[in-house]
Amino acid sequence: MSGDLTSVILLGLGCAANPWGIMMAVLLLNARRGLWVVWAYVTSWIAAISVSMALLLLGFGSTSTSSSTTSTGVSIVEIVLGVALLAFGVRSLLKARRRRSAPVTEQIEEKQPGWLRAIAEISVGGAFLLGIYSATYPVVVAAAGEILRSDGSASDQAALAVIFVILGSSSVVAVAALGTFAPSRSASFLARMRAWLTVHNGEVITAILLIFGFALTARGIQSL
Repeated sequence: MSGDLTSVILLGLGCAANPWGIMMAVLLLNARRGLWVVWAYVTSWIAAISVSMALLLLGFGSTSTSSSTTSTGVSIVEIVLGVALLAFGVRSLLKARRRRSAPVTEQIEEKQPGWLRAIAEISVGGAFLLGIYSATYPVVVAAAGEILRSDGSASDQAALAVIFVILGSSSVVAVAALGTFAPSRSASFLARMRAWLTVHNGEVITAILLIFGFALTARGIQSL
């Protein structure tokens, strides 16, 4: 159980480290419709990873006749997802290389995407949908696989799932809480975070795609 707990904790922290999700939360703090927007985003993020986790656990748990069947099914999903993440990561890496070789004026234009302006005008409903879109689903799949492979009871698996959701949501909750309850003290920190993520989110996301893609593929092959 301790090994399973360690894996789930690490995956939960990996889920929370999604730079896109954190950047969206930071940007939504400045939305024209107020703090309701960022909390709608946070609520949908939590709901998205919770529902996804529950569906994976219930789906594989109820349709499988044995633990070996469950493990095989999860491994296949991990391999397919891992290969897809690797493909997206390589594609992103190649696009970044082409972008660096583009003329300077094109690079400046690409660093100022239109969606940044759209975020300021987003509605509460739009922010809710954005939270569903931004959640770190590949890590949810990996965590579900670790939980399904564990030898714990149903209550133990439920506890691991709750721990994952809490940790996986901690980053966006922390950003929203800082902007809501300590706006003055956190303003400079959030501004620096926003600036850094806006510039470097592409590189960080590429690295995460490649790392999690390799890890999921290797884990799936190892567990077959």
